[in-house]
Amino acid sequence: MATRTVAGRTWHFDKIIGFLSVRGRGLWHPTSVASAPDGTMYVLNSGARPGCAITVLNMEEEFLGEFAEDEFSWPEGLALDGEGNLYCSDGHDHYVAVYTPDGERIAQWGEEGSNEGQLNSPSGLAFDSDENLLVVDSLNGRVQKFTKDGNFISSWGSPGDGEGEFNRPWGITTDSAGDVYVTDWGNDRVQKFSAEGEYLMRFGSLIDDGGQLSHPADVAVDKDGDVYVADWGNNRVQIYYPDGDIITSLNGDARGFSKWAQEFLDSNADYRAAFQRVDPTDMVELGLFQRPGGIIIDDAGHIIISDGIRCRLQVYTKDDDYLVPQFNL
Repeated sequence: MATRTVAGRTWHFDKIIGFLSVRGRGLWHPTSVASAPDGTMYVLNSGARPGCAITVLNMEEEFLGEFAEDEFSWPEGLALDGEGNLYCSDGHDHYVAVYTPDGERIAQWGEEGSNEGQLNSPSGLAFDSDENLLVVDSLNGRVQKFTKDGNFISSWGSPGDGEGEFNRPWGITTDSAGDVYVTDWGNDRVQKFSAEGEYLMRFGSLIDDGGQLSHPADVAVDKDGDVYVADWGNNRVQIYYPDGDIITSLNGDARGFSKWAQEFLDSNADYRAAFQRVDPTDMVELGLFQRPGGIIIDDAGHIIISDGIRCRLQVYTKDDDYLVPQFNL
């Protein structure tokens, strides 16, 4: 098990979930992930696939189904409401769709435009403490707040690179205090706002201290207030203190195979023989992130990262009680 201890914090690599599959049990360029209280995960298969879809599975890598096949042009974000309904944004067709936990589409709302309540390439989604839906309105350079039924409430932000301005924002999350974090993809930073949209601070250094970001895709906050950023352009996850200083990075530790991948290898002798010839150093390379696009922290504290090009999820845990082994030499 790979372990990283920095500044009194310890992260353990837990597992790999998923492998490449165009249909059914597997993943194809996974991006956004949502997790229900019972541990059910919804993974958005996006991009160049013969029909995008949402894969349903759990932490034990049990395949629970797939839905929304071929129903989106370019799906971007996922979020679950308190009733277990799943919301998905379509960045190409400028709307938000709503599904029951069983995958039945029960609503769709949104139209293209730049007026209040209209959308232009919606991406990240998150619910606030009042069960209102925050939508990253990417090409309009703003965040909009809607009721669950799609009624406009408020918005903040505008295109630009100043405080509170955005250049193609992408991911979004909220913390326990209700503050909102938005990945400002084109400006290589994450911005933090109050629940009302007041600018508070930024993550992602302007100086060369290791905290820089390159096209951050998504963001999550743990129970201690530490901030995790899927640093898409640098193929890593950056972890920051609540005040914005950098703590450390995760670069990916998937040096084995997921349950599904191992079962595939076991049943395909040619693939199994090919991997047996792989140099161990190359396996380390294969374990690294390649275009991590989504990150969430579930109710059990799992840090779940969608490893887009590798077609898998990498899962970590944070250990508050870990003691670094002491060796007497």
